[in-house]
Order: sequence, then C-alpha cells, then structure tokens
Amino acid sequence: MKSLKNIKLLFFIAIIMTFSFLGFGQSVPEPEEVFGFKIGADYHLATYTQAIEYFKKLEENSSRIKLFKEGKTSMGQTLTYAVISSEENLGNLEKYKQIIKKLSLVKGLSDAEASRFSKEGKAIVYIDGGLHANECAPAQHNIQLAYDLVTAKDAKTLRILNDVILVLVFANPDGMNLLAEWYHPNVGTPFEVSRMPMLYHIYAGHDNNRDSYIANLIETQHLTRLVNKEWYPVILYNHHQTAPFPARIWTPPNSEPTNPNVHPLIVRWQNLIGSAMGAAFDKEDKEGAISRLIFDTWYPGYVTQVVDSHNIISILTETALYRYATPYFYTIRDFPTQYRDLTMAAFYPNPWKGGWWRLKDAVDYCLTASRAVLDVASKYREELLFNKYKMGKDVINRFSKEPPHAWIIPVNQRDPGTASLLLNRMILLGVDVYRSDESFTCDGIKYPVGTYVIPMTQPFALFIKNVFEEQNYPDLRKYPDLWQGIVDPVKFEGAPFESYDMMGWTLPYQFGVKVYAANSLIESKMTRVKEVKLQQGSIVGKPGHSYLIRHEDNNSFTATNRIHKQGGKVFWAKGSISANNARFPEGTIIVPSASVKGSFMEKLAKDLDLKITGISRDPKVKTLSLKSVRLGMYKSWLASADEGWTRLILEKYEFPYSSIHDADIRAGNLNANYDVIIMPDTYRPEAVINGYAKGTMPPKYVGGITPGGVRNLKLYVEKGGTLIFMNATCNLAVEHFGLPVRNVLKKVKKGEFVCTGSILRMEFDASHPLAYGMPKEAATIFDNSCAFDVMPSFGAKKEPKSISKYAEENLLMSGWIYGDRVIRQKAAILDIPYGKGKIILLGFPVQFRAQSYGTFRLLFNSIFYAGVG
Repeated sequence: MKSLKNIKLLFFIAIIMTFSFLGFGQSVPEPEEVFGFKIGADYHLATYTQAIEYFKKLEENSSRIKLFKEGKTSMGQTLTYAVISSEENLGNLEKYKQIIKKLSLVKGLSDAEASRFSKEGKAIVYIDGGLHANECAPAQHNIQLAYDLVTAKDAKTLRILNDVILVLVFANPDGMNLLAEWYHPNVGTPFEVSRMPMLYHIYAGHDNNRDSYIANLIETQHLTRLVNKEWYPVILYNHHQTAPFPARIWTPPNSEPTNPNVHPLIVRWQNLIGSAMGAAFDKEDKEGAISRLIFDTWYPGYVTQVVDSHNIISILTETALYRYATPYFYTIRDFPTQYRDLTMAAFYPNPWKGGWWRLKDAVDYCLTASRAVLDVASKYREELLFNKYKMGKDVINRFSKEPPHAWIIPVNQRDPGTASLLLNRMILLGVDVYRSDESFTCDGIKYPVGTYVIPMTQPFALFIKNVFEEQNYPDLRKYPDLWQGIVDPVKFEGAPFESYDMMGWTLPYQFGVKVYAANSLIESKMTRVKEVKLQQGSIVGKPGHSYLIRHEDNNSFTATNRIHKQGGKVFWAKGSISANNARFPEGTIIVPSASVKGSFMEKLAKDLDLKITGISRDPKVKTLSLKSVRLGMYKSWLASADEGWTRLILEKYEFPYSSIHDADIRAGNLNANYDVIIMPDTYRPEAVINGYAKGTMPPKYVGGITPGGVRNLKLYVEKGGTLIFMNATCNLAVEHFGLPVRNVLKKVKKGEFVCTGSILRMEFDASHPLAYGMPKEAATIFDNSCAFDVMPSFGAKKEPKSISKYAEENLLMSGWIYGDRVIRQKAAILDIPYGKGKIILLGFPVQFRAQSYGTFRLLFNSIFYAGVG
C-alpha cells in the first residue's frame, strides 16, 4: 500500500511538473474572454491599452512570458514589450543575453569560444507590429501570437520555445490607440473606411519608418536601445500591410537595388527566410504570396535596413489590407490586367483568386509568417548565432586591411552642438566613438589631441560606412541581368529608375559636419567615450555692453527664444564685428547686457553648450531688431508628415506656435493672431485648397482652405503678414498669388529630370538675413523640390530676392541626378515682397524629416525675419 501511495504521489508530481513546463500552472485567458471579441473579428480593433492589460494577464497566468518597460512614448504612454520563451529560458535571460552580446560584439572571442557559445546560446528574435498604425493587422497579430505561444502543447512550438527567445513589440503604441479611437465611432456610418485626419504618429506619421538611422523620435530611440544595446537579436522582423495588389502578402527576396554595405550572409538568410515563409503559406493553403518587386533595401533609414549593417537579419513583409477591420469582397475584375489570368511565376507561384478579405485573414497571414521566422530561428539556432559572430569578425578583418580604416571628426566645427548630436546618435546606434589622447597625422593631415575617431575595426562598421560615405545610386538600366529575371535580358532605354525612398542620405552632409575618411591606419592612443560634447558652454570676456552668440549654432535659436521669453532684447548684426581679438561675421546675435541677468546668460550657455562672448563696448555695427513673433503652423486634415516633423523641431528649439486648421484660414482676419504662418510641404499642393471631398469624411474635415481661404492668405500678407511656403507647397504660392516667379520643374517630363531624395550642392547669399549662419556652399536635400526662375516685373519697386541657387559645378553630392542642366543656377529660396508683407519660398526641404540639421536655420531665420525691425 505504501509503495502504491508513493507511485500515485510521483504520478501526481509528474502531472504538475508537466503542466508547469507547458505554462499551464493557472488558467490562461483567451483573447475573446478579455476583449469581448476574437482577434481579427470584423469591425473590431484592440487598442494598445487593452493589449498591454491582456499581456499582464498572460504574465500572471503563464511562466512563458515576461513584460518589460522601455520608456515613454511621444504622447506619454509606457512602451511595454513582451519576452516569450520556455520557463527555463526566461529564468536564465541574463545568461543568454550575455552570450548573444559577446557573439555580436566579437572582440575577445576566439572561433572556438564563439562555437561553444553558439551551441549554448538561444536565438533571440525580435518581432514587432503596428509601426504604421493604419496597417492594423500586425499589431492585432501580436496579441494572438502571444496567446498561441504561451498555451501551445504541440512538439513544434515547444521546440521553438526551447530554442528561441522572442522579443515581441508594439512599435507605435500611440498610433494603435489613435487608430481605434478614429475607426470605432465611424463603424456603420458612411465614413467607416475614411482616412485618419491626423498623423498616426504625432510627429512622423508614415515617416516613423524613415527615422531609424538617426533616431529623432523617442520611440525610435527606445527601439534602438532595445535592439543595439540590450537584446542583439539574430533576426528582426518588422510587419507591414501594403502588399502589391492582388497579392495577399509580399515577402523577401527583395527587389533591386541592394545596399552594398551589408554582409552577403544577410541577403542569403533573408532569401532563405522568405522562401520558408512562402512554403508555409502554400502548406496552409494560403494563396497570394509574392516576392521580388517594389520593396528594395537601398535606403538604410528603415527599421529593417538599419539593422542589416548591424549584422542582424532584417525581414520585412507587407500583408494585404483593405481598410482597418472592415471586410471587402474582390473579384477577378478588380485585379490589374496582368494578374487576371492567374499566371504562375517564380516569385508568385500560387496566385490569389479573389474573394473575401477580412482583418482575420490578414492576421492569419501575419501569424503564419511569424511562425515561419521562429521555426527557421529554431532549426538553425546554432548556425545563426555563429554567423552573427562571423559577420562581425569579417567586417573587423576587412577594415583592418582596406580603407576607410576610420572616420575622423575634428573638434573645430561650424556647429559644435549639432556635431555632438550626430556622434551621440551614432553611439546610441551601437557605434564605438573614441577621443584621441595625443595628436596624430593621417593621410598627411595633422590632427590635435581631442580629435574624435570612429575606427572601422568594430563589428557594426558597415553601418557607419553606410551613413557617412557619399552614395552612388546605381543606374539599373545598365544591369538588366540583376532585375529582369528572363532568359535573355533586354537592354532598357527608358527614363532612369528611381529608388523606393532616398537615393542619397550622407548624414555628415545633412548635419553640416566635417568628417574625413582615413585611408591609412591611425597610430594614436585613444579613449572610448560614452558621450560626446565638442564644446562646453561658457561665457568668455566681460559683458559690460553686450553678449555675442554665433549664428552658426542651431542652439542659438533656442537661446533666442529663451531670451525673448525672459523679456530680453535680441539683435542681428548687419555687418561683421571685431571684438576680443576675434572676428564675428554678419548675422551674429547681439544681446544687450542691460536686458538680461548675468546669471540667466551663464545658465543659458551651460545648458545649451554655447560659447557666448561678452563685450564691454558698443560693437558699432548696424543691426536688425528681433521681436517675438506670433507663429502659426498650418495643419491640414490631409495629414502631412512634413507638418509633424516641423512641429517636432519647433518644439525642440522652443519656438512657441499655434496650429491653424482649414476653418481658421477660411474665417480670415489672420493678422489679428499671427505675424508669420508656415505652409508645410505636401506632394499635392492643390489638396490644400480642395481638401477632402464632401461625403468622404465627417463634415468637420472636408473642404480644404478653399479659394476663399487663398484670398484670405493674400490679404494677410498684403496687410503685413509673412507666409513661409515649404518645398512642393511653394507651387501653391507660385500658381495662386500672381508672383513673378515660375518653377522650372513644374512641366518637366519624368524622362527629362530625375532626382528623388538626393543631396545637392547649394550656393547661398550669406549676407541676407534668411541665410545668416550659412556657409557660401552647403549640402541640401532635394526631394520633389522646386527650382525658380524670376521673371521681369516692369514697374515693380521691389522684386524677388534670390537667397540660394543650385550650384553650377559639382551639383550632385550624394545619390543620383539625371537632367541636372534643368536646375543649375536656378533659385531655390526667394524672399518676395508682397504688399506690406513677405512671401518666403523655401524651395527645398530645409528640415527634411527633422534630419537636415545643417539647414534648419533657414526655417528659423525665416520665422524671425518676420519680426525684424
């Protein structure tokens, strides 16, 4: 009997241990029990708030999931993510994190040690959903995927949980809530599938997937730390939902061109994983998986491509979307002509035949894709881990033998604060930055102690090369074999092909920072730094009369706004100043000592890292007096990422502003509230006037500014206001304000001129207040931009003044341009008198995606120019 009791006890313990292993110590709630609907149900979207509350319940009831907090979002929510694996793995997270970190960073490891760690370690995989909030299936899939993994009993999933540690992230918490808050009240109304009238990321909208190589957004900074400082995944999978119709999902292989700054193994693994996904779809009778078109890997600012050069295998998919959680029925007649006969192809072997498409279908496709990624990570765990080490080692060995051996960043920069920002963002992105402890000579140039150096003998060196070097976009017409995929490739004679996004992005050019590639090895003692500060804030000299602040420093605009807020006075010098054995150029900022407290200025210098010069005598120079201006920022219901990015930098540099909507402009009397109004960039300037058509949106959001609003803007300027038009929106002013100006690119055919997202050389008249602080030549972004001819205006007392023009020689700095003769020496920025006011045309994106720090001051100068006296 005693023996029998012992057997029963052991059996009972075995059952308890089994359930504990399977994660069933307690009852795990199904999503429907908590949300009140099945994930993917028609007309229902879970919010981020609901999703995290559900994840907390999973954590309470399962030993397979742990939640972590990464920080606050732009709208103040906590970014919480889940880590899912076996109970044993979760109990040893720090061990496995250290293993993969050592493999990723390479240094100090031998091949034998790396092999041992690869056998011992676990494959960490990052999967996110919801970066683009209106592509809603991926975020919803996160919820179902978490439930499926923590409750699974099948052998395949248990193997995955044993081999893989999943980091599961909601990439845009704010947007997930905003989308549901917009959609649910409209369900069952004529506006059920209407577009959101606001950005689904408060500052970036769709462009939150263009920020990853510089991390201006707080969410990007969080995800960057998560990936490059903490988890070092072998695979990063970023879900999206805009498949090329009628395909149901797009998967790797990618289209051309391929960015050259990645290890070949990255591309091989991307192709393998894409094929594994395709096989999984066909196994589950899910039609319509397509590859090898539209989405290229050239631009490294995406969430995916930025990690390729960090030796992380990035995977992008684009699942099909109708609108939100509303279903739709497709027939063959809806298909483009070339897809109607359902022809089988190498990269589209199982064409979709049409039918209902629901959110649930999209969620299921996302789940199949995610499971395929996790399965590959499990099956090839050891190889993936060792390859991570191998890729880093190969990169280090490569640049120990070939240039560039390093990037050199001199301390002497036009804008030390912006140069410091660039280097600190590189550190955030996993790059090692050093400061020289002694002077050294490289390539015949002598550099002093304190020079900053980024050695290329580090595992993520390809990332630095990718963002610091000039881009030479390939002319795909020359390489038909790369992309045609037919027996006898045909030479292409048409217009040049464009990239999916930017063609050139060289960050030092965008920031206006001097960097030099080291073509020979640097022999110098150096110390690795955790933070860069090229200039310590201080006040030099005696400010008996005034303080002088360099206009070249972007932080000088923050200083100006703080001084105005304190009631201080600010002037711009109209000529150069000689003081304290130094020369200060035209545009130098002058602050009379009597208008501010000395303690305030000392704190200002320290907080903003500004070198402020005190002078004891009148500088004897003519000045422009700056006044605080009442700034309005036009905010169309046709939500514009450019408007959001502009708000971000206005807030960063502490410009007070108010948003102006269509109704405000239609109402008129704008001079009563605003001294200057910014009209941000839009690819469809006519949409500013027309807005959404009646019946397509709730009444509040339709109609645009209307022709009456255009007239009100004209009256506003005639009465003394200043209008700033940005990039393509300049066409609105040119076409509707009767200006003696034309955009020479307006009627140019595509085959005559191509320049999408490249960096061009611009010449500036630095004696004009709009260009104060600019060098005579600078790098500028060109993206759907303008080039102006000023036409004769007989009898006009004041004609448009050109502030900048496209260079005659060496116009292209990075990227690609075709037909450049069309814009050489054409004006790009114009100051146009109009009645008692001014119209300023900023014909290129001076604050492009909040990245082009080197030209921010052109916008800031334009704002203050409205208040000069």
